[in-house]
Amino acid sequence: MSLQTALRFEADTAKNPNLKKAFEAQVERIKYDEVMADRENVVRLELQINQRAGWNENLEVASWKKRIRNEADIVKSEMRMAAKAALAVRRVALKQLFEREFEVWEKELGLQGKTFYKQRI
Repeated sequence: MSLQTALRFEADTAKNPNLKKAFEAQVERIKYDEVMADRENVVRLELQINQRAGWNENLEVASWKKRIRNEADIVKSEMRMAAKAALAVRRVALKQLFEREFEVWEKELGLQGKTFYKQRI
């Protein structure tokens, strides 16, 4: 510490008005620096809070989009499975229709004394 700084704090400020003014100015600077440091801390904390809030909002949007994408994939797979099931049901119904028509034709041909040609293997 320099001699001037030491004298500024240790000297009798009542006798020397310049030292008193310098001391008061230094006290004011210290108070101002403390206020500014507190304000900077508040700004820094608010910036961190805002960043975290932004990250959370982005995460919510991303998870929402991912959930929609997953649900769309589920719907597509259900539609494919429903189409396969409907195709299987239509095949069974068509097979039953052909069997009933074949029986009707056989009865009609039987009444006429005719039959379908069946090749023996």
